[in-house]
Amino acid sequence: MRLLLIAESSSLEALIRAQVAHHWPEGEVRLWSPLNQGRLPAEFLAQGYDAVLIAERWSGAEGLDWLRELSARPGFAKTIFLADRPHATLVRTAEAAGAQAVLDFSGSEPAQWRALLRQVADAQRLALGDWRVSAEAREAQRFGDAYIPGYRRARVLARGPVSQLYIAESTKIGALVALKVTQAGREASGVDPAFERFLQEYDIADRLQHPNIVRLFELGVTDDHAYLAMEYFPLGDLRRRMQLGLSPAESLAIASQLAQVLSAIHDAGVVHRDLKPSNVMMRTDSQIALIDFGLAKQLALDLDLTDRGLIFGTPHYMSPEQGHAEPVDGRSDLYSLGILLFEMLAGEKPFTAESPMAVLYRHRHQALPSLPDPVRHLQPLVHRLLAKRPEDRFQTAAAAAQAIEQAREHWLERVMYA
Repeated sequence: MRLLLIAESSSLEALIRAQVAHHWPEGEVRLWSPLNQGRLPAEFLAQGYDAVLIAERWSGAEGLDWLRELSARPGFAKTIFLADRPHATLVRTAEAAGAQAVLDFSGSEPAQWRALLRQVADAQRLALGDWRVSAEAREAQRFGDAYIPGYRRARVLARGPVSQLYIAESTKIGALVALKVTQAGREASGVDPAFERFLQEYDIADRLQHPNIVRLFELGVTDDHAYLAMEYFPLGDLRRRMQLGLSPAESLAIASQLAQVLSAIHDAGVVHRDLKPSNVMMRTDSQIALIDFGLAKQLALDLDLTDRGLIFGTPHYMSPEQGHAEPVDGRSDLYSLGILLFEMLAGEKPFTAESPMAVLYRHRHQALPSLPDPVRHLQPLVHRLLAKRPEDRFQTAAAAAQAIEQAREHWLERVMYA
């Protein structure tokens, strides 16, 4: 038995968890807190659950409104409306709004709970079974040329020459995921380098298991394609967050998290090499997760997945040495972090030009612009991160994290006593 509970009542949550644990020891109850998590994503149909339980009310909202909205989604899971001593009018209203059943959570006996849950779960499994053999399901599980059972395509996020990125619903995970799909091809000389980078991305992120690194759920191969199911971030990336506006304290807090996760990566012998706003995802308004290790370099390996003399990365965020295809180490990532911090504080990139090569030239030869007056006192910190020579930067990400965190604390003190 797998249930999704939409509620804010701790006593109701405890009651349902106790019932499920007692009668279905392998069962699962997943809580969705409307006050903390907001609306359920529009693409979500709860196909990985036996039933969705919706509480009657909570602070600032009515469960009936949620019931109407969710039941109106074609293919949404069967719902049970949880009311406290429901009267006949409420029962009729809830059923008209789409509830499969209405349960009196304060007055029902355990046997009634179990019977109702089994009834609704059976109806959900029957409906899902019918859907799985339909032409609609076959099409919904098609990701480009790849057919991937267990994932329902919601929409395309991005298409590239090597891979495509989708939002999909996973019945196994019971949530929306970002599904990256690529050709699992081979060249005459062996494995396609693009596919090898795809496998490396999974290996690095899965091995590090850091709270500020994207969560990975599954790596698989089907129809000559490989796919990687990853954590989905409804709030988008750091670029979107910057467009909404960041205070200096928020900018420093994000930079501090990035320095800390870079420290963990570097300690594991990995250089990210593609640190940019689109690779920094927002888990919440203030918590980040680093993604995309496809260009990462494992310093302990004799074989580099990129050919010597080739440039990989994004010009606006490249260190001078990376932009000129010279050897890189963790200090190159710190330079990219400095670009991000400058952009968060100033609202613009420090080096721009009409062509990528001109941008790379300015990284190496042009003096760093000044920060705006309100944050001018942070110039030494940014200047240290963006030193042209690696030996003039912070020598470790841990040292950079400490300096950034101190700057954030000093800023908060300035605001407090201003």
